[in-house]
Amino acid sequence: MRSIAVLLAASALAPCAPAFAADTPTYGSPADWVVPTTAPLAIGDASTPWVLGDQQLLIEADKRSTFTDNAFYIASADSLRNWNDLQFVWHPDRDDLIVHRIEIIRDGATIDLLGQGMKLTVLRREKDYEQKTIDGLLTATASIEDLRVGDTVRFSVTTVERSDVLAGNGEAIIDVQARPATIAQGTVRVLWPTALPVKWKAFGKGVTPEIKDKGGFRILSLTQPVVKQDELPTDTPLRFRRPPGLEFSTFPGWADLSRTMAPLYATSGTIADGGTLAAAVDRIASASTDPKLRAAQALALVQNEIRYLYNGLANGNYVPQTPEQTWTLRYGDCKAKTLLLLAVLDRLGIEAVPTLVHSSFGDALPDRLPTLAAFDHVVVQARIDGTDYWLDGTTAGTHIEDLADVPPFGHALPLTTDGHTLAALPVREPARPHIQIAIDYDQSAGSAFPPLFDIDFTVRGELAARIATMKAQATPDQLRDAAQAALGNLINNGQIHSRTIEVDEANGTTTVRASGIGNLIWRRDEPRPYVTLDGLVQDFDVRADRARAAWRDIPVAGGPSSLIVRKISLKLPDRAGYSTEGDAQANLSIAGIALRRDARLDGARLEQRETIWSSGVEVAAADLPAARAQVAAAKQRLFRLRAPEGAPTRVAEIAEAKKAGRLAPLLAAYQKAIDDDPDEANGYLNRAAFYAGIFEPRAAIADVDEALKREADADTFLRRAGLYNAIGDHKRALADVDEALQLDPGSESALAFKIETLTDAGRIDEALALADEQIATAKDRRGWVTLKAEALGKAGRADEGTALLDEALVERPGDPGLLNNLCWLKGTRSVALESALKDCTRAIELTDSPAAVLDSRALVFYRLGRLEEARADLDAALKLHPDVPATLFMRGIVRLRENDREGAQGDLALARMQSARIDSIYAGYGIKP
Repeated sequence: MRSIAVLLAASALAPCAPAFAADTPTYGSPADWVVPTTAPLAIGDASTPWVLGDQQLLIEADKRSTFTDNAFYIASADSLRNWNDLQFVWHPDRDDLIVHRIEIIRDGATIDLLGQGMKLTVLRREKDYEQKTIDGLLTATASIEDLRVGDTVRFSVTTVERSDVLAGNGEAIIDVQARPATIAQGTVRVLWPTALPVKWKAFGKGVTPEIKDKGGFRILSLTQPVVKQDELPTDTPLRFRRPPGLEFSTFPGWADLSRTMAPLYATSGTIADGGTLAAAVDRIASASTDPKLRAAQALALVQNEIRYLYNGLANGNYVPQTPEQTWTLRYGDCKAKTLLLLAVLDRLGIEAVPTLVHSSFGDALPDRLPTLAAFDHVVVQARIDGTDYWLDGTTAGTHIEDLADVPPFGHALPLTTDGHTLAALPVREPARPHIQIAIDYDQSAGSAFPPLFDIDFTVRGELAARIATMKAQATPDQLRDAAQAALGNLINNGQIHSRTIEVDEANGTTTVRASGIGNLIWRRDEPRPYVTLDGLVQDFDVRADRARAAWRDIPVAGGPSSLIVRKISLKLPDRAGYSTEGDAQANLSIAGIALRRDARLDGARLEQRETIWSSGVEVAAADLPAARAQVAAAKQRLFRLRAPEGAPTRVAEIAEAKKAGRLAPLLAAYQKAIDDDPDEANGYLNRAAFYAGIFEPRAAIADVDEALKREADADTFLRRAGLYNAIGDHKRALADVDEALQLDPGSESALAFKIETLTDAGRIDEALALADEQIATAKDRRGWVTLKAEALGKAGRADEGTALLDEALVERPGDPGLLNNLCWLKGTRSVALESALKDCTRAIELTDSPAAVLDSRALVFYRLGRLEEARADLDAALKLHPDVPATLFMRGIVRLRENDREGAQGDLALARMQSARIDSIYAGYGIKP
């Protein structure tokens, strides 16, 4: 608790100033209409330090008096340390502050601080000045001396507010505390003369006040805190999530409020002929007779020439300053900017009215009583050629093409002399996208490689202005980080090596242009590889939860309206036979979101445009099942690009590209990324991954060396260890594994790799000892048992290895992984081959991914001289995973035995390209070409 404050201002559009308010508090007893609490205070504790929270309010037309009586318990030393002076805040130009009580209750005794002569100190401070707000509030502070743990501070005041702007009407909005609350007990009491036509409305569960008439007053009373409010889904419209409270108003209807406030925005005579403002408006008039262009230029004048500053002084909370004042001062708040824009439009002959809105709770307005406090913003509603436009002078970057965009206010109240009812804003698709993404991919090197890309990310409106500001202020490093963060997901976390920001003031847009290396993922789990390019429904889900009975009638909030356009151009390898699947042309409407696609494939180039318009409309709970069914059906038709029949496998494509020299542009791009940020490890690691992916481990090692100079971590040491192992340098591999374990001693992947590498290096005893350590402590021993069994097999102790795996299968019978490992051990060490066949066959029956087991069984068939069956299993395994080097090597061996020398050499070449050690590994099993 940093401060104890009583804020007595009503709203952002608060009452204007009478002449009889005071700039110092007065002291005295509560008025006769107040019913003070005389009962003993509740016992306070740390969870409910507010032992009393009474609020009583008297409505007398345009005069409103609010009495508050609060008591706060100092429960702990922490509470005492965080105590700050009492603060009572009021508007001196329209409010009176009357202080009734400030006292300490200690051990049942009352210490009357006012009776001892305490006087409050009045401060004037603009606490929100940094937020461009001047409110003119005064703060009366009360310093309390000798405060102790266990004390209760009780204080009560009355604030009297008056407003002649409301033309004799009154209003009030009261928040009601609900459990769990920090208040132990309290009341809300509201009264008004029975002759005053006050309407009231309650919001929230348990807000059921008692009503009675007494002494010429109607009295409404309520005990707080009320019951805990029902939990609601996070996607519930805001009107359902309004905090519990009460509203009061004497306005008969919204039209009466509209009629009452309209005169404040009268424009007649507000622009002086011959002045600089008139000259500025006349220049707009002389430039064009097109009313829409004139309106756009008028809005730009107000947005760009007048800075924002909220003025709550004197009449400022309700009454805007004049257009000439705003033009001279060159600042103004929403009211001032609106009146200035209205005056300019009037001089230009454009029909327009001021319109009250709420910036976030507009969907709740139809459920509320007509009060000024229901609004926090005012804009201009202009009508041009039969179309309504909502123009906001406080925003920035509005372009003529965007004038018709409908702001996310939900409802609005036009202020007219005849009076206007509350109006729902229409749903209208924007003329231009808020965000437009254009990605030009070049994957002509092959689908096995990451594509080069150029991306344009174009935005308009306020976001465009913010990015333009960032361009002017950001350092190169900040710009680099911001571009990667903003665009990374759009390019599947590819790496950007160059970027620029271009501001197009004429079109009101800002474009981030970037180039780099992307990441299109081609799936190879089917005979013809494919890439999914569906940006509409692939990640689209209707996640709204309405499973609870109490939620089944609650609609789903629509969110702000937005229009996003994504264009993709993809250059493919020059082959015939590419095809598309799914909805190349789509036009869907699901849960208030319009989804459109137009994709065209021309030879080896694809052009695609996708549009997503979130209309912002609510979705009825009853419509959710149909929306989910639409999504499910659309996901059965995901848009994909399919490679030609007979397209090379990934490894074959890599071999082909290396032979043809097609990788130079990619390597040049990786070098650009390194040069772009040479002090960072990431560029080197990315190129190392590329080199490893094209089976050049020595080049990858050189890049990992550079990365480790810049940032040494366990994962990078382990990466280099794998590369050293790939070239047979077990000594360096083990040194790097030990470095990784120094940094991350519990890394299971590092420990497993160390056992494998010790085994490969022939250091069997060390491998077995390390495996035994892990087996002794592991919850799941299967992996460690397999590593130990492999080490035993290499040491010529295959019988011990098979016994170890048999023992593991007793604990986990039918485990396909253990069965495969047992079959593999028997096959590589040429022991118990008939039982090995049974092990592999059983594993194939039990697994969903049989490729590795088929490879193991093929080895056993080879040992048994059953080459035809071995070849069938190898073919089946390679159909599932075409590029596994061990399977390719074994098929090459079998093909040699079948006298298919050409096919054998092809398989062996692809296997050797991937693994420089493949011959020595299989020689260790006694298998050579």
